[in-house]
Amino acid sequence: HTHSVTPRHELTEEDIVNGVIIGPNGYVYRPPPTSTQLRIDMQVSVTSCESWQEVLAVVDRDGDLFDFRNASTAVHRVARYGQDEAQLVHAHPVFPRLVLLLRAKCHDLTARALSDAAWGLAKLQCRDEAIWCKLDIRTKELATELDPQGLALTAWAFATVGRKDEELLGKIAKEAQQRMADFGPQNIANLIWANATLGFRCDPLHSSVVEAALRHLDDFSAQNLAMVNWALTKLSFNAGDAWRSTYRQKMMQIKDYAPSELSMMAWSLATRGEYDPDFMAYIARRSMELMRSFTGQHVATIIWAIATVSYKDDPCIDEFLGMALGAICARSGEFQPLNLALISWGLAKL
Repeated sequence: HTHSVTPRHELTEEDIVNGVIIGPNGYVYRPPPTSTQLRIDMQVSVTSCESWQEVLAVVDRDGDLFDFRNASTAVHRVARYGQDEAQLVHAHPVFPRLVLLLRAKCHDLTARALSDAAWGLAKLQCRDEAIWCKLDIRTKELATELDPQGLALTAWAFATVGRKDEELLGKIAKEAQQRMADFGPQNIANLIWANATLGFRCDPLHSSVVEAALRHLDDFSAQNLAMVNWALTKLSFNAGDAWRSTYRQKMMQIKDYAPSELSMMAWSLATRGEYDPDFMAYIARRSMELMRSFTGQHVATIIWAIATVSYKDDPCIDEFLGMALGAICARSGEFQPLNLALISWGLAKL
């Protein structure tokens, strides 16, 4: 005498990945947890790889033996080695299997494994709807267990793939505010960048961010400070006079910048409508030193900023504009139509 398998006993794709089997009379067999030694062996197999292709080869060979830690580590390592080749990673026949492995084991993820996996998927620009829905649920469950780096990286990951969930961001904000004293500069910058990118404003948290940044300003890199100030500006958060003056003084002492940092600085200054000829001239001087490495977006943003606040008759800014025009003429093919439109508007306004 046998019973047919009813719909409630039908196995999902994730069940199959986890080794679940339906036996006689609809009995559902779930395998026992992976042994500690096997988990360690699999972890060593993944962490000893030196390329994303090697990691995926291990997944192809041993993926059936992975637990949640092994799957999370594999995603993290693939991203670490393959973030600049994301399209090739996505096209690899084993990558979908790795995503499915992680999806099947999401409910077991620890806080560390969760943030590692989220970071890796975001770095690879993986937007698999099912995996992010599961990571969203698991993040809400583990929010109180995430350390400062985990909170910041998880928020950064969701922002990077453009997934906004007010409840999730609220839980992260609550935990972050309570533990802001333990946040380092990079964690602060990643967290507030994520909030600004997703348009999530939380004044108590952002007040804590400003206070923490002011206390430890000397520990912040140019990139950290530019990101924090850009985010505060994008959120229309009034950081106060102490932040504005201290930030300005610190940024004018720094000599080495990346083009993206100068672009963010100029954009923030203009967006707030602050007329500060000395600061803008300083940005222009630093920008001239890096003109060869500027993209069309960087050039367009700074010219837009100069024109928005109507800086005129400043020798340094005039020199920058002349050099920018030279770069545009020499590299016109690298400039997108929107960049050229912004530049044309800015030059006309000036």
